[in-house]
Amino acid sequence: MKIGGMIERTDLTVYRFTGIKDKPGAAGSILRLFAKQNVNLEFITETSCEHGHAVISICISEDHVDKIDKLLQKEKKQHPKMNISKIENVSLLGVYGPHFREKPAIAAKFCMLLGSTNINILGISSSISSVVCVIKNNEVDIAKKALLKVFELP
Repeated sequence: MKIGGMIERTDLTVYRFTGIKDKPGAAGSILRLFAKQNVNLEFITETSCEHGHAVISICISEDHVDKIDKLLQKEKKQHPKMNISKIENVSLLGVYGPHFREKPAIAAKFCMLLGSTNINILGISSSISSVVCVIKNNEVDIAKKALLKVFELP
């Protein structure tokens, strides 16, 4: 299957926020913390869960982890019900192309390929022209080889 290209970004850290009341402005209240520190967000997902809570996952460059950790420690004291977990040494790997919405099953093929090589997906984000997954840094080369067996670069 022909695609437009691959997306790869290594040396990231994922922060996952849970226990956040799902209400208007909830995502903005988390994202503002990173904005105040002028930290670029490489990956963002947010979803609602049972019991009126939201889960927000964000990837940032490892270069910013120390200052964000300090900031989040302070924030956690102000919001004790909010849980923050961190996964270090992760990468973004994805495929993009024109006309993905006209090519069914790309996300399924992408995720199945990663699963067939025993790679655990830590997060998924998509648009009409891309599918991007968060995986461990040490799995990127294996994942790329598997993907290139099915997806054809220009």
